[in-house]
This record gives sequence, structure tokens and C-alpha cells, in this order.
Amino acid sequence: MAARRRTEPSEQLPAPTSFLQVLEQVGSRPEDLGEQKTKKNYAETLSNRLAVWLAAKLRAVGDFPGIRPHADGTGRETTVASGKGKKPKKTDVRYSTPDTGLELLVSVKTYSFRDVHTDKPTGVRRLGRYSRNMVRNDHELRAEAMDIHERFPYAVLVAVMFLPFRACEDAGVGKGATSSFASAVKTFRHRGGRIRPSDPYQLFEGFFIGLYDHEGASRGQVQFFDVMESPPRRGRPAVLIDEAALVREIVKAYVTRNRLYIDYADDVPDAPLLQPENDEDDEDEEEPEA
Repeated sequence: MAARRRTEPSEQLPAPTSFLQVLEQVGSRPEDLGEQKTKKNYAETLSNRLAVWLAAKLRAVGDFPGIRPHADGTGRETTVASGKGKKPKKTDVRYSTPDTGLELLVSVKTYSFRDVHTDKPTGVRRLGRYSRNMVRNDHELRAEAMDIHERFPYAVLVAVMFLPFRACEDAGVGKGATSSFASAVKTFRHRGGRIRPSDPYQLFEGFFIGLYDHEGASRGQVQFFDVMESPPRRGRPAVLIDEAALVREIVKAYVTRNRLYIDYADDVPDAPLLQPENDEDDEDEEEPEA
């Protein structure tokens, strides 16, 4: 009997228009103490829907024609050439052109469930923090940035890791104890901050942590934190940005790399960043002799 082909939800559903719709499309969330395979499938589906959602947000800006994945979910996890002699890398959100190659890549990571610890003598399972795979994720992101920037040093790479808000509330009682969220910021801070194409390849141009609620009255709320900012040791950060501001930060990194762009002091705060080039900014042309 032939094996049944696994049907991907992203091939059947429209692009989510909100983070709440992302959660609704992913379906029921397993318990933290649930079966590992079930939790893994949930996390993968969540990452896939988040990629479609972020691509749709960037597509709506109007200057990323052909950005992948498409609104119907196709074009997800397409590959992009990486460093010399290395296998092509699967991508989450990608914008490229035939003329310049890869220009923008958004890497999506999720940490959906608390760590589970099993007591060996008794077999009793207990819940821990959100910390077990943070270093592994950092290693994966380092390799991704290194391989892609080696081939496309001008490409803009942005990482977005999604964590439940309760990762801000699990600090211990000691004086120097920090939450899982604060630890994540500490882990990934050295992975962000790439400003110039000559900067180290293993860095990302932007790195954000998306904090969200998956249950209760605030289910579907999401806000973002730039890892280059200072987090509190415990509790939720006082300064967070919404999804519109996240998209603006991604676009700003892209525009800064690809156009003659600066922040003007008299600009309207939310003025569009992607604007037609001004003819006055063209290179000086030689004037004809009188």
C-alpha cells in the first residue's frame, strides 16, 4: 500500500492576517508535558504559518514583488545558494531578484514549550524553563548567517524568535536570577548588530524576540523586542514594539543597505520608508560648456 502523502496546512489556508489567526490555523496546542513528536509537529507548523504571515506583511509594503512564501503557502522552505561548496540553505522568508540575487531573508525560530526534565530513578517528569535548546539555535543561526553572507555579503538577514510571554516570568528567587527571556536576549545579542557588508558574516542585520500569549483573554497578542536593547532580569520588558513596527524595522534595514537612506529630523514618524528615488540624488552629470 502506497504511503499517504502528508498534507501541509500551508497549502490549503490563506495567508493569516493577524497573529491570532496564525494560532487558529496551527490548531490545538499540545500540553508542555505532551508527546515530543506531537509538540515537534506543532512547532514546525507554527513556524511555517509564521513565515507565511511575515511574508504577507512585507508583501503589503509594496516593494517586495515575488517574496516567498506566497500567500497560498507555496514557495515555503525554498533553497538559496550558500557559501562555496556548501549545500543550499532552506529559507523561511526570502526576497531575491534575478539581477542582484538574495536581498532579504527573515529566519523564523520558535520556542513553544517549556523544557521537560525526567527524574531517572522515579521516571517522574517535571517542567522547567525555556532554555534547553537556546545555544543550539544560536549555533544554527550562526551557521546560516555565515554561509549566506559568505555568498551574499550585501544581503540583509533578520532573525525573529518567538517565545511565550510566560518566559518572562520564570526567574528564580536569587538576587541575580534571570528569566528565560532575559537569558535568550543574552544568548542572541552577539548574533545581531551587523551594519556594514564588511562586518562579520556570522551576524544578522536584525534580531528580534516575539513575545506572545497563546491562551486566555490576551491570546494572539504579540510584541517584539530588539536583542540589542537592555532586558529586565525578570518580568516583561517595558519597551516593546508591535508587528507594524517590526515590519518597519525590517524594511528600514533593507532600505539602509540598498539605497541612499538617512533619517531626516523633520520626517513624519511613520512616513513610508520605501519611496521613489529622488532625481536630485542621482550622480552629478557633466554640464555642457557654455
